[in-house]
Amino acid sequence: MRSGLLNGREHTLVGGFTAIAEGPTAVALSIGGAKKQYSHKDPNEDAAAFADGPGGTLIAVADGHGGYQAAEIAISELLRVAAPMWTGSGSLNLRPNWHSEACGVLFDLNTAILEAALKGAPNGARTTLAMILVRPDDGLLAYLSIGDSHIFHVGATEVVDLAFERRKQSFYLGSPSETQQTLEERCVAGCEDLAETRAIVLATDGFTEVEIGVDHPEAAIIDSYRRAAQAKPDLRPLHAARSVMDLALASHRQHRSGDNIACGVLWMHGGSVDLAPQAAVD
Repeated sequence: MRSGLLNGREHTLVGGFTAIAEGPTAVALSIGGAKKQYSHKDPNEDAAAFADGPGGTLIAVADGHGGYQAAEIAISELLRVAAPMWTGSGSLNLRPNWHSEACGVLFDLNTAILEAALKGAPNGARTTLAMILVRPDDGLLAYLSIGDSHIFHVGATEVVDLAFERRKQSFYLGSPSETQQTLEERCVAGCEDLAETRAIVLATDGFTEVEIGVDHPEAAIIDSYRRAAQAKPDLRPLHAARSVMDLALASHRQHRSGDNIACGVLWMHGGSVDLAPQAAVD
């Protein structure tokens, strides 16, 4: 299994970002395009990672609150525990049991965050988590999210945020009161067919935060996809991630207010998208 990891505490240059790419995947991370104008503990509390195995690809982003530790723990544990199993060879038949299996992993991540707090990590550190798992031979796109990070699915005719469910946007990993049952109620999880997938873009809320991020997120994703589609095929995931970051950081500078942003891209193929950018925001 090949993997890549970006931790926010290692990237604290305002206005800059770091990106890594491997095959059809890319992840990028930034402290933001301007200084934060709200109370926070650490300069950059986001994290992002990918894992690519013989059977599939996993990408995840996390937005930490109250310190960088919760996001780092969630991402690193996801890579260590779940990624080797979920991206391995052979058919896993995940579709029927995805919700319960994915929420079991969420509970394990929540437990790891709490155990770290007992060993000296900041008490009360929390994090969002948004992840996708793609297994091409199974025709499967599985997704999982808790909190207000985003999973934008670029199809042939529309862009849909698979992670968006307004009543569930305020939940996080890192609470001692969570059980697997409560996490099942508070997360967003599901499966899609891969047939019409052009790309998938994950982003923390530094991309969308009101009066900080971009005004029209779906339109920005379409713009990023179209720009990337003009690049050489092996560079398209990286170009898409860089475009998402460029748009977000430019918005931060315009608003003179920044936020951390982590981004992940899975590029499936360069088929046409029959959707005008302005239509995506209606």
